[in-house]
Amino acid sequence: MAQQYTNIKTKVAFIIFVKGSIAPVVLYLDDPKKVYENVQNIIKAPNPPKIFEIEANGPIKKVTFVTSEITGCALQEEAHLGK
Repeated sequence: MAQQYTNIKTKVAFIIFVKGSIAPVVLYLDDPKKVYENVQNIIKAPNPPKIFEIEANGPIKKVTFVTSEITGCALQEEAHLGK
């Protein structure tokens, strides 16, 4: 019997682009907009930390980045089906 999906929900993923990597790193977070703003501030800072760590909820639980290797970041809405 086929399941009926009654609604389409959206979630926001935080995406970070790293030098030398073809695919970006996609993270699912409790507050992706806050992390986006924090990473933007790190990228723009005149003396940023050499490394920083992000804890996430998805398949990747924790990741550490070298600040000089980041080329950008983004927020992306993703649709998924709910029952």
